[in-house]
Amino acid sequence: MELELDVEDLLNKRKLESDRIEFKTGWNPDDIYHSVCAFANDYNNEGGGYIVVGVEEENGIAKRPVKGLPEHMLDSIQKDMLGYNNLISPPYFPQGIPAEVDGKWIFVIVVRTGQQRPYKSPEHVTSKKEKKYNYYIRYQTSSVKANS
Repeated sequence: MELELDVEDLLNKRKLESDRIEFKTGWNPDDIYHSVCAFANDYNNEGGGYIVVGVEEENGIAKRPVKGLPEHMLDSIQKDMLGYNNLISPPYFPQGIPAEVDGKWIFVIVVRTGQQRPYKSPEHVTSKKEKKYNYYIRYQTSSVKANS
């Protein structure tokens, strides 16, 4: 599977507004799934967004060379995502695409506007206990809990 945008365009925030791209240094599902839910809800109807895992950012700009992810993590991230996607209510399935940049691997999560909005996600997708669900939206460049 390939990205419809060049990965360099994502890293340099070309062809997209900066509030539609989020950089994550590492794989932190609890935090990442707030953003998945927020992009799927697409409160501003902008077409969803991209979460780029394995890239540090400073003041909203990707640091180069990218930090990257160990190659062996790419498969486990994709397996983890299947379970976490089913925890979103209603279930939502973003695309996950590994890409090689600066000689290292990153993982791009493509989140399109969901067809069954609104979506809610557990506050902690990794928790084994009973889950508390929240709705998340994008506010400027952040994924925030929606207030009722």
